[in-house]
Amino acid sequence: MPTPPVPTHERQRRQALMDRLVNEEGFAPLGSGRSDVRTSAPQHAKKQDGVNYARWIRDEERAFHRGEPSFLPSWFRPALDSGTPIRLPEPDIVEVSAEDHASARARDLQLAVRELITSTRYPVINPECILVDRHLVRSYSRKLGDYVLRESAPRTWLSGTPRVEGVAVPAGRKFIFTGAQNDAPLHAAFWTNLQALARHDECEIVVGPLTYETTWWSEHNPTARSYAVDLREYLCFGQLELGDRFVFCGEMNTLPTASNPVSDLVTYPRNRWAVFPHAKRQLKSVPSTDPQVQAHQVMTTGLVTVPKVIPRKAGVKSLFHAVLGAVLVEFDHEGNPFCRQITAAEDGTFYDLDRRVSDGVVTSGHAVKALVCADLHLRKLDEGNALATFGTLPGVNAAYAGSMLEVLRPEHVMLHDIFDNESRNHHHVGDNGYALEMWERGRDSVRAEVYDVATFLEHLDDPSRKTVVVESNHDLALERFVREARYRNDGPNIRYGLELDRQYLAYRSRAGEALDRGDRPEKFSLLETAVRQMGPEIPNTVWAYDGYSFLVDGVECGHHGFRGTNGSKGTIAGFARTGRKMNIGDKHAPEINEGVYCAGAMNLTHGYNRGPSTWAVSHIVQYADGSRSIITLQRGRWRAEKPRIRVKA
Repeated sequence: MPTPPVPTHERQRRQALMDRLVNEEGFAPLGSGRSDVRTSAPQHAKKQDGVNYARWIRDEERAFHRGEPSFLPSWFRPALDSGTPIRLPEPDIVEVSAEDHASARARDLQLAVRELITSTRYPVINPECILVDRHLVRSYSRKLGDYVLRESAPRTWLSGTPRVEGVAVPAGRKFIFTGAQNDAPLHAAFWTNLQALARHDECEIVVGPLTYETTWWSEHNPTARSYAVDLREYLCFGQLELGDRFVFCGEMNTLPTASNPVSDLVTYPRNRWAVFPHAKRQLKSVPSTDPQVQAHQVMTTGLVTVPKVIPRKAGVKSLFHAVLGAVLVEFDHEGNPFCRQITAAEDGTFYDLDRRVSDGVVTSGHAVKALVCADLHLRKLDEGNALATFGTLPGVNAAYAGSMLEVLRPEHVMLHDIFDNESRNHHHVGDNGYALEMWERGRDSVRAEVYDVATFLEHLDDPSRKTVVVESNHDLALERFVREARYRNDGPNIRYGLELDRQYLAYRSRAGEALDRGDRPEKFSLLETAVRQMGPEIPNTVWAYDGYSFLVDGVECGHHGFRGTNGSKGTIAGFARTGRKMNIGDKHAPEINEGVYCAGAMNLTHGYNRGPSTWAVSHIVQYADGSRSIITLQRGRWRAEKPRIRVKA
């Protein structure tokens, strides 16, 4: 019967016990052949605690010959070092009851488990919550003609949540969280790069363990408790609380083949940001009960070990979704968490913001491929969030030094829902109170709202990047306003509505002629037409038209997210089934599912979102290697670094 490895502190105890029994109490050493004593030290000790010390000494001897650390008794070593043969007789067989032997096995496993979870940088402070019970089964003996008790493998239980000592005030600290599968090889290059980034940023690395076993603390399978040597000191087997807003759930031992690792864990962190160790990248936004309070998020890490699964459907499918990755979390001076996903390439290289980490070297100044902004809704734009993103705004006498555009220098800036149609939204048709509000606030002009879009695009236009307007449902609301001819009974907008109607009808005529010729109609956006007629200088701005593809390095960035397949309503789960990597907006709630990343909204309150809300101010960053990360702003900041706002004189 295979036995669990004996913990180091237990081996030391046995060594000290053998020495005391021989040197101080006069018991005979093992195999001495002395006749002046009734029993040897190993036999005497075995009667006291049930441990087979003779077998243990032989195990230590084998470790000695293999060149491994050994804890042989002092009276055993001189003969061994001199090469003198030592007679190791078979130990006396002492009948031990099934109950006693089962208890000894459970005790040994308990010691092994306790050493594992308490011997790291993040020791579990309540190891007593892990219980190892002896297991006895009642079976019928034909020989005895009666029922007898037989021992079986010990059983393990949890009586509480394993916890490690938390950090009451995490302000100003940084952490890198990743996961590791048991009995799986370490990805050495990625681990080297993670350590390089940790040194560069003064981060603490925390590794959450997970097992590909049905029982974690199996007595018969020591590999269930085996992790790569380099990772052992970083393992965190318990729940690590960082302040009152964040928790790392190292105790959540989720199978690496789980297809939705956080689907039923959104309530587990109790209204806190949470990171769970798992091979698959997933992120969910959890509603706050006040729409003015940003929703918190739960997410997974990716692993630092190479996948190792059974070649069956669940295992093979998990390989497709397995991520070599981590989550970097930094806290600002107020304790607000800023989380970013890190996804490494096969060679272990990865990007984080403007930095590239490869071969253990951190370099900065790298431009990102795309910045997919949270849905803008210019009429409801939050000035603080917009400054943190774009640096400056038209008509605003302030500038944000170190904005996302300035630091990341994206090649593409993707803008969703740039037009809000606040002035004449179809949701407010017949709402006299809303119409009065718009008139009294001077916000009832459709032309003025289109002009705001033109001014913003002209301000943002830059030859160093391409601004892409992703045509969205709010952008299309301008076309609906014209198609339904709602401008006809709208005094402030009737003339402009007629102008737009002429443009729209002219396009429909051209489209009909193209169809009659057997050609494909031209791509058309009424908002684009209206904006360009305003005359802004936007040579570096293009439109990603509704219903058409716009790829950035193979990632679909041209769909807003409101249209699903076959005319259905767009959902993230539906897009995930297309098998295409996508960056979308529309939902205002950040999420990662399969290869679909969803951005948030630039402003948390739009008037109609009342009650619990999953909205958050979140952008998507796409790096040069195709990997992506969701960056969520907190109180007008996009990272923990304190912002520098310059106000013009």
